[in-house]
Amino acid sequence: MEFVIIIIILAVYGISYYFKNRITPKIKGSIGEYKVASKLKRLNQKEYIALNNILLKNGKLTTQIDHIVISQSGIFVIETKNYKGWIHGHQNSEYWTQTIYKHKSRLRNPIKQNWVHVFAIKKILSEYKYIKYFPIVVFAGDGELKNVTTTLPVIYTNKLIRTIKNSNVDKNLTYEQMEMISNKLLENNISDRKSSKNHSSQVKQQINERNKKEKQRICPRCENQLIEKRGKYGKFYGCSNYPKCRYTLKIK
Repeated sequence: MEFVIIIIILAVYGISYYFKNRITPKIKGSIGEYKVASKLKRLNQKEYIALNNILLKNGKLTTQIDHIVISQSGIFVIETKNYKGWIHGHQNSEYWTQTIYKHKSRLRNPIKQNWVHVFAIKKILSEYKYIKYFPIVVFAGDGELKNVTTTLPVIYTNKLIRTIKNSNVDKNLTYEQMEMISNKLLENNISDRKSSKNHSSQVKQQINERNKKEKQRICPRCENQLIEKRGKYGKFYGCSNYPKCRYTLKIK
């Protein structure tokens, strides 16, 4: 009997381990977004309007926004990340670093990603020039924020509601205006599957083009030459068009 129990336990652990290691970044991202969306449900619906997974047109491209919270003070634009390990980064860097034991990998700076979302919302809500925007980056996984230097909120999920409430102090919008803003964003939301697939393809293409340019030592922003420089934290590649372009790339 004990032997059978041991076999069952080993089988359960084996299946769990298999599926855990089969989880794709897209699924991990969806899990993180679900966690944050669940947190946002705790907000008082008479004071806040929360929108999740909004896909907006941004010029010829599209941009996917994880969460938008409309309040009397303004609009909270939330970028969700679901990572393990230690996370290092600076708000002005192009990339951040994820460290798991001795293995290091890089990720796009989520603060800069979120500013793209803010600008896309601003274009759609151009008639509301007085609106304040509050960009927030939320880490929903087991990752630990290490050496993350920023003046903007980069937080864990357990601090999200408190961060929103602490910033919602001014009464710049009436609830009727909040509803009008929500309706405007929902009207511009692209919900069909084809557009969502196109968005994923665009993101992959942009990443591939960026990586290709970086390998060729070409600045992905302005296409000028990347040249080796030395700074406070060692050697790095910087754009030859500095100070007009402040793109930098860490030397591995």
